[in-house]
Amino acid sequence: MSVEIKTTPESSLEINKTSFNASIDNSISVTATIGTSANKDTGISVGASVKTGTVASAGAGLDRKNVYTNLSYSDTSEVHTTIDVKAGTHGVGGSGTIDAYAKTGTELEANIKVGANGADVSAGASTGSYVGVDTEATLKLRGVSATGGTGVTVGDHFEIGGGGHATFNDNKLSLGVSGDVAALVGIEVDASVTIDTKQIQHDAIVVAKETEKVVKETKKVVKETENVAKKVGKDVKKTFKKMF
Repeated sequence: MSVEIKTTPESSLEINKTSFNASIDNSISVTATIGTSANKDTGISVGASVKTGTVASAGAGLDRKNVYTNLSYSDTSEVHTTIDVKAGTHGVGGSGTIDAYAKTGTELEANIKVGANGADVSAGASTGSYVGVDTEATLKLRGVSATGGTGVTVGDHFEIGGGGHATFNDNKLSLGVSGDVAALVGIEVDASVTIDTKQIQHDAIVVAKETEKVVKETKKVVKETENVAKKVGKDVKKTFKKMF
């Protein structure tokens, strides 16, 4: 079991040749987590957290050949209970998360990243008091992974947001969309797919090599069959000569 407690304000400012990032965290939070796992790919954990206060951040700059800017503001009091489950082996498996929460306050965010690796854009805003449940599940099948998420909120609040991305980075192609809208009752839907082209290329090479082996073995079998057929033919001819 792990417990984290934060009671003091924090702030940071980072400026370099290609970017700047600033943040202010004037919140108080307590987080507790307990879990068990059979291995790094299989396990379950349950967590609870309480947070109140204001958190704000802003950043912009260059990330390799991509331009990005991020803005966020949160002044909320919230309580969360989460369950995380994962199971898998040899690159195949899945994971799921359930987050049940109660929240009151205001949140704003905007994220933009555009460049050589594609585009990733999202924005959202919410205000009011509400309770909600969010779920997310991911399925992995070696070089391909798909993630879907849904959520529902109920309360005296207004919320709107959306986003989409199409990126290619480190041999991975990722496509996704997200959206949510709420006025008293809200629904959220997210979906994304990531394809590891390097893994697919590796698997294709393995299949090609194995296919080549099969072809060679097949040629050997065909050759041996031909030799047997010729031998049988010669034996038959000899038998007929002896008989006649």
